[in-house]
Amino acid sequence: MNIKSLLSVPIIAFAMLLGLPTTGSAQILMSAGNFTLLGGTVVSNSGSSLITGNVGTDAANGVTGFPPGVITGTIYEADATTNQANLDLIQAAMGLSNMTSTQTETGIDLGGQILMPGVYTFSDAASLDGTLTLDANNEPNAVWVFQIGSSLTTAGLSTVVLENTVNNGSGVGIYWDAAAAITIGANNTMLGNYLAGTSITLDGADSNLGGRLLAEAAVTIATTSNLNATGDPGADGYDNGLMYNGSGQVVSEIAVPEPAAFLWLAPLGAMGFAFWRRRLVLNQPAS
Repeated sequence: MNIKSLLSVPIIAFAMLLGLPTTGSAQILMSAGNFTLLGGTVVSNSGSSLITGNVGTDAANGVTGFPPGVITGTIYEADATTNQANLDLIQAAMGLSNMTSTQTETGIDLGGQILMPGVYTFSDAASLDGTLTLDANNEPNAVWVFQIGSSLTTAGLSTVVLENTVNNGSGVGIYWDAAAAITIGANNTMLGNYLAGTSITLDGADSNLGGRLLAEAAVTIATTSNLNATGDPGADGYDNGLMYNGSGQVVSEIAVPEPAAFLWLAPLGAMGFAFWRRRLVLNQPAS
């Protein structure tokens, strides 16, 4: 066994002991994350919306209203791409709904709240009237999951604000998982990935989305609505921080250590090597 192999064994052993991952993992939306708007049955638009990214539906000729709307990406209709994306959407929604809750919000309006990263649960409907502040607390991989037992409704002029991020929030994850419909009011600013068990409707004019609208049924941009939707704002579409484990469950992703972390890993690896090498020497047969 050469010296490189001798060194790698104790270092890998210590990494395993400390629970450090050796490989990365795909974000949980999988191929559904390739779309800004994804509808199982239809995606319709009635205004001068600007959609940055791909739009897809599992129905033939199911994307309508472009023009007058503009799509910078590609339209996919009733093909293998949209079929797989819808399957991945269903899997992601199920995984998010099965995560362990950290706080119950049932019956509490999200407007006016400041929420730290966590899994927030509504046993039935959820509402947002006003401003919701998501405080990352300077955590580079901060994640918010909203488990909603039925529908999500936002009032006009509602806003989701992200603050105290690292690297402009490039590692953040925001997931809205509604078992039923999602209805967005006029003049909203939305952040994150909105997953609906039925439909998503923008029921008013002039809203902005940093993230994705992903529905198992229809995505509807209602009459006079103008949606500026960016599936990839800045560095990403707020689809970070979660992964599938070996059992197919959605869990928090453990970040691979930064190079500076190895400043304290190196002495541990050296100690492991020293003990292991000494054991090899002691076990050598006497000459």
